[in-house]
Amino acid sequence: MLISVHVPKTAGTAFRAQLQRHFGDRLYLDYADRPLAPGHLWRRLAHPTPTAAHLAGFACVHGHFVADKYDRLGARARLVTWLRDPVQRVASHYHYWKRVPDPRNPDCRRLLREDLDIEAFAALPRMRDVATRFLGGYRPADFFFLGLVEEMAESQRRLYRLTGIEWVDEAGNRNDEATGGYELSAAARARIAALNANDARLYDEARALFERCRS
Repeated sequence: MLISVHVPKTAGTAFRAQLQRHFGDRLYLDYADRPLAPGHLWRRLAHPTPTAAHLAGFACVHGHFVADKYDRLGARARLVTWLRDPVQRVASHYHYWKRVPDPRNPDCRRLLREDLDIEAFAALPRMRDVATRFLGGYRPADFFFLGLVEEMAESQRRLYRLTGIEWVDEAGNRNDEATGGYELSAAARARIAALNANDARLYDEARALFERCRS
């Protein structure tokens, strides 16, 4: 059973398409918790973790939830996720919400209402250290598979080697994750990095692990 944690703006939507293609009706989608919105803990209580019996017909769970949600599955669960340079993740989130607003999220509404610049957006409490919160206390070494957006080709090869999931790019399905990143001033990058110090440490740890596995 793969437990795929979709950290926002880390190629998770593209990955979901690959999982749907590979697993079909054996893929269970879990997007009810909405960890970036107020009331996350209440929603998690209202939508408790499916039991092992309920998941018996599924081979993979994917969605926006904190990684520890499926701990009760024990040895059955193999965690997978993708990470991204924290500054680029914030920039992607900022520009995505400006293009495709989420009216349910108060931070998105504030972004549009006050026309926040990227540094002000990055300073919103719920926009800081997003990956750290989604990983729920787990470290990169705890994951069966951990891909890096900046190492997409190598990550896809490792994904296939570990899981048998072959990444098939569809024409016209390109997004900002594949463009090489957003241009930011040195000052803006430094400010956003400082606001995401925990994510920066997490990403550095993941990259070091990635490089060790490459050699």
